[in-house]
Amino acid sequence: MDRAARLDSLHRTHDAKPPKQELRSALLGGPGRANAVKRAATLRLHSTLAAEARLATARRRGALTAATCRTDAWLARLAATLAHHRRAAVALLDQRNAYSQ
Repeated sequence: MDRAARLDSLHRTHDAKPPKQELRSALLGGPGRANAVKRAATLRLHSTLAAEARLATARRRGALTAATCRTDAWLARLAATLAHHRRAAVALLDQRNAYSQ
């Protein structure tokens, strides 16, 4: 079934606007493909945010003295953000590697 036929079938089965999840699956070629695109986009987002947090942490550490680094709330928050996004990216990579084996 091609994309146009899937969309036509989807619009015929719903009186109102079709649900977003079903529409996304129809546009992307099925639920498996839609989930793969979603996981890739989420991985890209977490990787980008982790890189930005790493750069911001390095800049902030460079602007502070060694004594003030321990008590700086902004630096602690950046470090927590960096840890969160790295952990999420690694979890997604592990999940992707588990699916490929």
